[in-house]
Amino acid sequence: MLEWRNSDRVKPYMYTIHTISWEEHLAWYGQLQTSSTKETFIFYEKDQPLGVVNFNQIDFIASRCYWGFYIGVQTAPKGSGTILGILALDYMFKEVGIHKVCAEVIETNIRSYHYHRKLGFETEGRLLEHIWKDDRYMDVFTMGLFSEKWSHVREDLIKQRGKIG
Repeated sequence: MLEWRNSDRVKPYMYTIHTISWEEHLAWYGQLQTSSTKETFIFYEKDQPLGVVNFNQIDFIASRCYWGFYIGVQTAPKGSGTILGILALDYMFKEVGIHKVCAEVIETNIRSYHYHRKLGFETEGRLLEHIWKDDRYMDVFTMGLFSEKWSHVREDLIKQRGKIG
């Protein structure tokens, strides 16, 4: 997971701009073990780890959370990201009972922006010059998906992909 996170495929699209050390990774993992507002899952296909999904700022009173994810394996089968999204959002909406999943997408991550749209997320706003990366300020899109909309979008995605869980 740490190798994926520090890779040139993933790192440019994250808020953290430095290479994460083993010590930082262990500290993050330790905090994750005791947190009631964070959950992280490794996405597997046929016993091979392919990616990661994180839920954070889980707020049971407001019934919302934020998420982040990535497919770490460059040779992951086509459609792996869609399956990861379906499984993760099903978990948060159906099993945890969250009402809204929120996302933040850096303006340069066009693939992620379109991926979120495919999953039914709507753009709620744009945080101007919100982060500093690559020697410049960048905007961040705020996006949200509600559980009611997810149930309809999910049906369409399942029809397109074939049956998934």
